[in-house]
Amino acid sequence: MTQNRTESKWDIVIIGGGIAGLTASIYLAQAGRKVMLLDKGTKLGGRAASNEIAAARVNLGAHALYKSALPILREVGVTPTGGMPKPTSTFVFKGANGGNEALPFSQLLLGSFLKWHEKTQLLRFYSRLRKTDTAALHKVSLQAYLESQISSPRVRNVVLALVRVSTYCDAPELLSAGAVFEQLKQSQVMYVDGGWQTLVNKLTEQAQQAGVSIRTGSPAREITGSYPRMTVTLKDGTQLMASYVLSTAGPADTLALLNPALTPAEAAAYEQLIPVRAACMDLVVAGLPQPKTKFALGADYPWYYSNHSAVSAFSDNPAHAVIHVMKYLPASKDSEPLQDERELEGFLDLIQPGWRKHVVQQRFLPRMLVSHAVVTAANGGLSGRPGPAVEGRPGLYVAGDWVGSSGMLLNASLSSAKEAARSIIAGKEQDKEGMHRGA
Repeated sequence: MTQNRTESKWDIVIIGGGIAGLTASIYLAQAGRKVMLLDKGTKLGGRAASNEIAAARVNLGAHALYKSALPILREVGVTPTGGMPKPTSTFVFKGANGGNEALPFSQLLLGSFLKWHEKTQLLRFYSRLRKTDTAALHKVSLQAYLESQISSPRVRNVVLALVRVSTYCDAPELLSAGAVFEQLKQSQVMYVDGGWQTLVNKLTEQAQQAGVSIRTGSPAREITGSYPRMTVTLKDGTQLMASYVLSTAGPADTLALLNPALTPAEAAAYEQLIPVRAACMDLVVAGLPQPKTKFALGADYPWYYSNHSAVSAFSDNPAHAVIHVMKYLPASKDSEPLQDERELEGFLDLIQPGWRKHVVQQRFLPRMLVSHAVVTAANGGLSGRPGPAVEGRPGLYVAGDWVGSSGMLLNASLSSAKEAARSIIAGKEQDKEGMHRGA
């Protein structure tokens, strides 16, 4: 039997060394708090980690940084560099004879593929997007909204392609239209030089400079107690005492750590969350058959292609490029990995015929976790996600891409990390004020 070892008390123990955990740790340590950051892996970063493949830094699937995330990153001392991809893209439709047809976006507007009334619907949707009252649409599903506004199935599919690339989600029947339109308005993205590992490395440096204690290879087993006496027990039996605990693990993993468990009513908000996944092909290539095709989306298919090296630096070899191909997976049913891989290879055959001859190295991630939660209309959109403070467990907080009422994907992770840190800091200050008043 492993003997428990109790260590000195911390103000906050943070579980998870991804971007949310690192960001929160910096805010807390800069406010003078004694912070311990734990991660179960041998290195920090989680899904933001990049791997070294053929002398290139390759993200786990396609990662794009919305420029709206930069203010929080700058607050914690991180200013990424990279390039902005051009918005022009190619769309793939089902052809009339059973094949597929790839068309540039300009041809959709100027060519004969779309009828005049379809072009009008597409332009009208774009012109109205900035003016749309998103507050009235958070409880409306994206599918219901588009069917009420756009009669052409082909135009709806073009819009859905843009939604998928913005949200990484292929669930229009579940998605909140209001949340989607807020996301679509944040159109500018950046591919980060050196991959997202550079974000992780810079956040780690800032955390260490602020005084955060970091422990890798330290999976948590259990969270007990409540403010101001909480305990995080590691799998090796070590016990860490803290006033607060912040979990940046996913909803299911966080619930599994709690002893005692939340009540069924309290746990329901976490258990009903639906994860977002994608099948990803990540490739390092030497040249491409069609170098001018830098970005392509499936209109009638949930596909994505982008040459990230076209605007940012990932490889030590200037002749090599990093490209990502993805299939956004349905939320309502399982997919077949082998079939998904063949589908993505066929997509590449269409837009980059002969691509196999150019591959230096490739990998396939069959069910990459993109986000822990679809932002659903049924839950009321962004405001329906769990907040950072866990009800029924004073002193316990959560942060991540499934938490808080602001943003999606990385933006949600950053916003919830900041909100959780600020709440913990404010709570501690209130304690001090109460002590002074009682003296």
